Amino acid sequence: MATGFKSYHPWVNVMFFISVITFGMLFLHPVCLFVSFFASVCLDIRLKGKKAVKEIFTFILPMLIFVTLINGIFNHYGMTVLYEISNGNNITLEAYIYGFVLGLTVVTTMLWFFCFNEIVTADKIMFVLGKGIPKLALVVTMALRFVPLYRRKYTEISQAQKGFMQSDDDKKILNRIRNAVKSVSILVTWALENAIQTSDSMRARSYGENKRSFYSRFRFTKSDGIVMTTMIIADIVVAVCKFKNGLYASYNPYILINSRKDFGITYIIKEINTVINPLTAFEIITVVFYILLCFLPLIIDLKEELNWRRLKSKI
Repeated sequence: MATGFKSYHPWVNVMFFISVITFGMLFLHPVCLFVSFFASVCLDIRLKGKKAVKEIFTFILPMLIFVTLINGIFNHYGMTVLYEISNGNNITLEAYIYGFVLGLTVVTTMLWFFCFNEIVTADKIMFVLGKGIPKLALVVTMALRFVPLYRRKYTEISQAQKGFMQSDDDKKILNRIRNAVKSVSILVTWALENAIQTSDSMRARSYGENKRSFYSRFRFTKSDGIVMTTMIIADIVVAVCKFKNGLYASYNPYILINSRKDFGITYIIKEINTVINPLTAFEIITVVFYILLCFLPLIIDLKEELNWRRLKSKI
């Protein structure tokens, strides 16, 4: 049985991920980037445990480093020169910083999608899209199902192939490549057969011939309304801040954090051509609402867990 944020209405789940993914790509301010990144990491670990930790260290962090290095090597804008190349191009600090920002945006978006796959199940997608655009809902649901299905099937085929191999053959690279190609060939054959069986099964159940009925086991509760209202308020505040060009950040030709203000302390670091202006009161409020929005699933899960422990202690 689903608990915590998973148990909430599908529209609440979907609206949350639309919000955090959209704002995560729109804001380049370091505060917003790190808030979104840490929230997505915490939620991913909460949902998948040790598997998420392994995923972060073997895929997410290497991807972040790769994007940072590639942007710094192939882009030469910026004023802070770290190294001069003989062909006239310069390796600059701003290019590496912006590469890190882009990399952080990419991996954060990927992490949110990982969490989306864990929370928004196939039946929730069918509920959200099924009534208005049922054919698209079916296509999306089947497409999301194919990736884990083919992965499991490929693992089964590979293990079966290894069972036929001798211990010495497994150490030879050519034999391993040959068996991998054979496994992929078997997987493609199985996928085609499975597609035909699925088509026959759908035709036997009269799919597409009559107007389909729509059933839902999901009910919009008071808790869903409270969470949805909280998200809408946070979305409005953050969207207004973005519309007014708040939480501004620029990394070319020099690093500029926040727009220039008439009050507060402006920090100018001449050695690395960086200007950090103070946040306005509205920007601080926006950051608070953005933190609330990004950590909302974890807050809900923590609240339910504490409530469960309290009830358990009374038994």
